Amino acid sequence: MLTLRGFDRPPENNGTAPSPPASGTPYASPGASPALAPAASPELTPAASPALSPELPPASAPSVNQTNNGSLSPDYYAKICPNLESLVQGAVRGMMASSPIAAAATLRLFFHDCFITGCDASLLIQNPNNDDEQHSSENMFLRADGYKTIAAAKAAVDADPQCTNKVSCADIMAIASRDSVALSGGPTWKVELGRYDALGARASDVDLPLTTEDVPALMKRFSAHGLTVDDLVALSGGHTLGATSCVFVNSRIYPTADAFLDPGFASQLQGICPSNLDPNTFVFFDQSVTSFDNNYFLMVQQKKGVLFSDSALYFDSSSKGIVDKFAADQNAFFTQFISSMVSLGRLGLKTAANGEIRSTCTKPN
Repeated sequence: MLTLRGFDRPPENNGTAPSPPASGTPYASPGASPALAPAASPELTPAASPALSPELPPASAPSVNQTNNGSLSPDYYAKICPNLESLVQGAVRGMMASSPIAAAATLRLFFHDCFITGCDASLLIQNPNNDDEQHSSENMFLRADGYKTIAAAKAAVDADPQCTNKVSCADIMAIASRDSVALSGGPTWKVELGRYDALGARASDVDLPLTTEDVPALMKRFSAHGLTVDDLVALSGGHTLGATSCVFVNSRIYPTADAFLDPGFASQLQGICPSNLDPNTFVFFDQSVTSFDNNYFLMVQQKKGVLFSDSALYFDSSSKGIVDKFAADQNAFFTQFISSMVSLGRLGLKTAANGEIRSTCTKPN
């Protein structure tokens, strides 16, 4: 049975491959209990569990909207770096061979990056004083494997003399996310390219959707970015890969299980996550945690969504029908997921006027 290591601490600002905190994203199998298991004892633990309070968002989160994609094109690097896609895919494939959660971690990075100040690789920046997105409480459970995948892809791209320091870290993240899905058995698509990297990053900019939020609260955030309820449900389906920490589960099962959980499944969760919270214990969303499929939606239908935000999708009239459609038709899920990833990838695009092509992804030039 697949097990995960405990959390890694945020990396030091050394300009090399980052190695920060943790958490992938996962799924479920129809009619069968999900593969739920505690992780092995961690080597390193986070300094503190992240706050899950939706009442205390950062005070001045920026507005991020979809940008006209006229500056983006799948052929943007055709003459600049013609081997770009094969270089990134090779690096992603190599990381997936060495880490069963590399794909989940990489996909999650892309969502977190785009949802903060846009798809600009600001999440990769490590400030000397740790006042950056990576070290914010809401990003403390991103897996190191995702950062290492992007670092490996950046190194592979820069090793090609035609490409050295000519491809943005933001575009590398976009391609690596697509490849993480495709190499896990999911759909593939042409990635729009031509992004610039952010010039900096601040922890105060981080204001992400919370696992404790219902659909109206989640849609308030998604709508602010020009995203629809179809996007919300499809992108939530990214939980078909990976696992989550008991930090995000315990409030659902103690002192008693909430009404949105199947009682038998709640008992399973209580057997995995101790009441005295252990943030280094993980819950897998299903038995096929490394396969990108529609099993997540089958679990949500059965009241076996691990996160409250997962369960909430089936108890709101605006999203329930979409869950049913994706549970019944994997191709419909894949089609919408592609569309939603393209829309996500257009958020907050930077230009040469307010961005750059970083030579090192972890720090501005």
